[in-house]
Amino acid sequence: MATIEGGVQLSPIVPEVAVRTDDFRLAYRLLGRLRDSGIEHMQLDPENPVPNRVDFWIASHAEVGQTNDTRGIGCAVDEIDSVISSIMNKIAVGEKVQRICFGIDPGPRPGLSWIADGRPAGSMQMESVDATVDHVMAILNDFMPPESVVRIGNGSPTISSRIANVCLARGLAVQFVDETSTSRGSRHDHVSAARTICSKEGIPLTERLQVIPTEGEVRDIQRRSRSISEGRLTIPSKLARAVAVGRLTLSEAVELHIRTLDR
Repeated sequence: MATIEGGVQLSPIVPEVAVRTDDFRLAYRLLGRLRDSGIEHMQLDPENPVPNRVDFWIASHAEVGQTNDTRGIGCAVDEIDSVISSIMNKIAVGEKVQRICFGIDPGPRPGLSWIADGRPAGSMQMESVDATVDHVMAILNDFMPPESVVRIGNGSPTISSRIANVCLARGLAVQFVDETSTSRGSRHDHVSAARTICSKEGIPLTERLQVIPTEGEVRDIQRRSRSISEGRLTIPSKLARAVAVGRLTLSEAVELHIRTLDR
């Protein structure tokens, strides 16, 4: 039995996924990504009809646009990850979903988990606040469920407030969840914590929050600036606060400080 992202097992009747394009570069990268994802797949000659057993087939946008087959999914090279992720979601939970619940464990690299109609659908480590909310929106755009909620752990006040504000700005229902006992083991596991947060009822949030970084958070950002600059510099507290509230990324703050020092 195949396993997809987040440890969700596919049912014994595995949907057929096919690559059907004349674009060699697109086909090569799609096949590699499908293989890495553990999704059962095949390659079809674009000149031949799509077999009935195929549930999804992927080609260029132009090739899919030439047919009326609703199984076709248009894809460009820079869209491969999002297209494969969308297919994995549909394989995991089906295409008709009434409610999706997201759990986010806040941190510089937030953990994200989601449940569709009560079934675990996936989880992953994200790289930033914006990337986390972008992924939530991508999943919602895939399924268009009538109901959804984003549950955010309250363990990192500045980052959790930033995530909540971005979610509210995008029209999402938000709840704050007590993060006590959501981590496992001695090292905090953001993905496992996100799964627990996802399953806990929280307190609804309806208004934007003021984001005020603590001194500890500012110092941690300064520490991380030393790490990514390989010990060459430490950004000042003013830039660290700008990173904490989301006005700059850490890389942008380091580059800005380097330019200031070079003057």
